[in-house]
Amino acid sequence: MDFALDDDQQLIVDTVRRFADRDLRTWSADADRNGAPPDRLTHVAGELGFFVDAVPAEHDGMLEGAWAHTTRALRGYELARGCAALAALLETNVEPALAIGKWGSDAAKKELFASLASGGLATLAHDSRGMLEIIDGRVSGKLGPVPALARASHLLVIAKELVFLAPTSALKITPVTPSGWRAAQWATATLDGFRPEHTLPADSAAHILAWARVSLAARAAGVAAAGMEYAEAYAKERVQFGQPIGRFESLIRLRDDAETGAIAARTLALYAAWALDNNHPRAFDLASRARVLAGDVVARATIDAVQIYGGYGFVNDFPVEKLMRDARAFEALHGDERLGRVLAQKAVV
Repeated sequence: MDFALDDDQQLIVDTVRRFADRDLRTWSADADRNGAPPDRLTHVAGELGFFVDAVPAEHDGMLEGAWAHTTRALRGYELARGCAALAALLETNVEPALAIGKWGSDAAKKELFASLASGGLATLAHDSRGMLEIIDGRVSGKLGPVPALARASHLLVIAKELVFLAPTSALKITPVTPSGWRAAQWATATLDGFRPEHTLPADSAAHILAWARVSLAARAAGVAAAGMEYAEAYAKERVQFGQPIGRFESLIRLRDDAETGAIAARTLALYAAWALDNNHPRAFDLASRARVLAGDVVARATIDAVQIYGGYGFVNDFPVEKLMRDARAFEALHGDERLGRVLAQKAVV
């Protein structure tokens, strides 16, 4: 296997890294305090091709040919290095656009793609806790919180028995601001006897969730890496007992272990993305395992970053406090992967 990036991938990584370092990190603190993205995000990100990159070119999007999950994982890692909440908004249209493009009816494509091409957002909700009830084709219950839902025009829902696209105008949307990804414009959705018009095949759920899990894994690895970048810079500047704390062996070991975890999480996320691109028979399993590993790594790495900062780590004037809160959101979305595998194994033994 060749681990080198091709010229297009390297260009994307370099471009997105500059965007993350120059803009996302600059906006991140204020966006977190305000619980909303900056007004400039849509314009600047749109110029870089976000929001419609998974919309087919024939529907006024930018996608020509096959979608590359590996390239998405590479950019997601860089975006989350800048800000996890803003990265979630920039990535939110991908699953709905790809799913409708692959399995949706002509009417569903026309409705969703017209909205996305005119600046709308769509997002994905997975009813992993079985909160929805489906009776005679009508869906009732509550979903969320879900990132981007407060702004989205459409919601792609994965329930136990049904996968469907719903216009948010037909649902009761209640905005919320959780502690992690505060600027990601979260909301809950209440369905009261909603009858889906645009449904997808039941087996599409596994594909869609694998796409989302790989994206989450890559972004979690990016947050873990960012935590160590900030911690390393602080450790070089903070002096105790006549020397920078970055020279203390215990902190060197702490940071070194966290960096190892971030590298491993990024590598597995890219491997899972490659497996999706190449229809590998274990692609779905790898996506699940990548998300589990990255979730563990980002939780540990951000806690370690706060420890390196000491008491300052809990003050929101410093970036690692936000990163520790952001890490929790990676655990909350799309269900418990470990439990799912345990139940699957029990079913076949």
